[in-house]
Amino acid sequence: MKKGDTLITGAGADVGGYSCELERTMFLGTPTTRQKTYFDAMVKAQDEAFEVLGPEVKCSTVDKAVKAVFKQARMEKLMRHHTGHGLGLEGHESPWIDVGDHTYLKPGMVVSCEPGIYEPGFGGFRHSDTILITDSGAEVLTYYPRDLDSLIIPT
Repeated sequence: MKKGDTLITGAGADVGGYSCELERTMFLGTPTTRQKTYFDAMVKAQDEAFEVLGPEVKCSTVDKAVKAVFKQARMEKLMRHHTGHGLGLEGHESPWIDVGDHTYLKPGMVVSCEPGIYEPGFGGFRHSDTILITDSGAEVLTYYPRDLDSLIIPT
């Protein structure tokens, strides 16, 4: 690793046999304008997913909303995976927060929310949070700063 690198860091834990995820995009030293642009688009996409996630919402609806944010930023071709997935005993499991999964989210479901963009030779940009679907919306269960300034590692 060297000054200027973009890192996707991760932490996971099993609680009573169930898994959770927390990932953050971090920078070694001050990020460039280009890195900031990609980072901002990724955070905006995750914010949109947070707004859409909730009970009786189709998984495909959430993924479509995220894709729309990346399309507006002209970065949709940089997506390499779906917006998220179910979290449980197997870690990565259904339902898939993907345009092809029309499962309705229900209260009590736990999913990851991890929209990401990746440019070969430049870097990847992804935050992942563990989300509980509630009766009235969605609750972020992972607490760690998401803002750019908090994720710069001084060199």
